[in-house]
Amino acid sequence: MKNTLLNRILPAIDSFSRWLAYGAMAMIVVMIVVTMQEVIRRKGFNDPTVWANDITYMLNGSLFVIGAGFTLRMNGHVRIDFLSQMLPLRLQHFINLIFYLGVLLPGFGLITWLGVTRAISAYDLGRIETMSAWEPLIWPFYTGITIGLFGLLVQSAAEAVRHVIGIVDPDAVPGPSVKDKEHSLDVG
Repeated sequence: MKNTLLNRILPAIDSFSRWLAYGAMAMIVVMIVVTMQEVIRRKGFNDPTVWANDITYMLNGSLFVIGAGFTLRMNGHVRIDFLSQMLPLRLQHFINLIFYLGVLLPGFGLITWLGVTRAISAYDLGRIETMSAWEPLIWPFYTGITIGLFGLLVQSAAEAVRHVIGIVDPDAVPGPSVKDKEHSLDVG
């Protein structure tokens, strides 16, 4: 296979998504540690924290979006494609490309832009979470979600390019790399 720009960009985007997934995995560990610490303090010492619930919901809300790009690359999102599987492979790629170009990329682009502006605004204004007794700054939460949305947007663009390749030559569509397959949680 030639070492074209496309053959370098798509794996780089996949790698970016994989690293975001590693970040999401680390966030799960932190969330577990925070939750265990809160349970021990609350049940064992009758000394609950005011911050553990906020940290947990912020980590939980961010990690799902941060791992979404990798999930897309591994084709792990829920799809109802029993009808499309009966279509010729080139037509499947064409339909997917139209969906990516007409719905996913514009939608994720808009939501990512709104996330960026909201995170910057929260940082500039020092916004806090007012529904909490702890009242933490909210910009780290918004930033985590925005990073995840950006990763999903970029991975969606890479998948759209793969569908273009699939329309031209369905056998030439690069699948997930061996490294990605080794790191996926294949439960199916």
